[in-house]
Amino acid sequence: MKTEIQKICDILTHSFKKNAWHGPAVLEVLSDIDENIVDNKINTTHSILELVGHMTAWKTFVTEKLQGNESFDVSEEMNFPTSKSLSEAVNSLRKSQEKLLQSLKQFPAERLTEVVPNRPYKFFTMIHGVIHHDLYHLGQIVLIKRIHE
Repeated sequence: MKTEIQKICDILTHSFKKNAWHGPAVLEVLSDIDENIVDNKINTTHSILELVGHMTAWKTFVTEKLQGNESFDVSEEMNFPTSKSLSEAVNSLRKSQEKLLQSLKQFPAERLTEVVPNRPYKFFTMIHGVIHHDLYHLGQIVLIKRIHE
């Protein structure tokens, strides 16, 4: 029987790589985006590049919190960073996913019900939240992709 941490890792992995319940996973959507549209926006939205960087920043935030860095926060500069290329941004996103999974696998399951220091929510909520966060922004990326292709 899988532990709660293993179950969360499975959801995090499937929603990021493949076999996600909802449809295409993050990397599946990002795998065939035309580099010519990565800076495009819909009205005042963020671009695909900005959204990928934003997703990376919040995965880093969760990783830092899991590792006990109570003072870490996402700076304005980190929140929607600029990147030179989609491949560079996706590579950073992949690395942040790997670090998150490594940290999560080492996180004691009994701490999932503890409140994250300096935040109004528990570790369980934060970890599931980063999955939801990815999928929320993935929907935006899909819309931008469809409108500009």
